[in-house]
Amino acid sequence: MDQMEKIETLREKTGCSYTEARAALEQCDGDLLDALCYLESHGKSLVAGAYSSTAQEPPPEEPRQEQPQDDGAFAKGCKAFWDGIVALIRRGNRNHFVMTDKGGRQTLSMPVTLFVVLLVAAFWVVVPLMVVALFFGCRFSFAGPELGREDINSAMGKATDFAEDIKMEFQE
Repeated sequence: MDQMEKIETLREKTGCSYTEARAALEQCDGDLLDALCYLESHGKSLVAGAYSSTAQEPPPEEPRQEQPQDDGAFAKGCKAFWDGIVALIRRGNRNHFVMTDKGGRQTLSMPVTLFVVLLVAAFWVVVPLMVVALFFGCRFSFAGPELGREDINSAMGKATDFAEDIKMEFQE
């Protein structure tokens, strides 16, 4: 490797100028590794974190980068609230509100999230329709990993049985 190649290598590795690289090579009798160490020890290397020394001293401290500021309690509370809403919507989309007719055929199935939105938006329409459906022998239940449990569906079945009892009393 000739002198020019060594100078170019030093410039690439350290980011120093041509003059500094040439002076370092002359100082170290043309030894590339020694010249690299010489530039780093004299602070001429622009490579971040580059440091070499044979002395028993610690490397110079790097400038500290500012840490991102911690979110405040309000921001953490808002994030926790939002995460809870998202988890609730996902759970509602995994479970379904199911309506079956007298013959046991499924006539309606919708995600619980949609059912809750309809219930909130059109309460005075949805609830009377559900009561009318109960009197016509329809049964309501939930299906899914969280709401498809027997205890929840037995409570829904009791509402249907109660509607049947009222219907029987009116027929007598």
